[in-house]
Amino acid sequence: MATRHRLSPHFMIEEFDCRDGTHVPSAAIPALKELCVHILEPLRAKYGPATVNSGYRTTGYNRSIGGAAFSQHVYDDQPSSVAADVRFARGSVAQWARSARWRFNTKSVWRKRSRGGSGRYLSSGFVHVDSGPRRNWEG
Repeated sequence: MATRHRLSPHFMIEEFDCRDGTHVPSAAIPALKELCVHILEPLRAKYGPATVNSGYRTTGYNRSIGGAAFSQHVYDDQPSSVAADVRFARGSVAQWARSARWRFNTKSVWRKRSRGGSGRYLSSGFVHVDSGPRRNWEG
């Protein structure tokens, strides 16, 4: 299968496709590029190669795995707001989340519109980042 789209130097769109085989909606690509360039690439530079556990989810797939009703992973609802659950080769979930929060709080592209959600999933070993409204949590 030919590669569809490079989002940033180290992230390909295929990594964010729904696990049911549905491709990322084209309307969400600009927001996904922004998340990769401004959040995921800097985290990768600091913590090493990344694995995207979950990116885009269809409404049905999100429901089938028990995802939140208004999940940022359902890009169809708001294509300008996207999410990814990611783990990195080095560091801890707490470090990844702290670094993501720092970027959301200090970089003007996120700060000026108070965007950037970050969740720490310590027992599952990943961090959630999204371009939705500013909020932080532990899951």
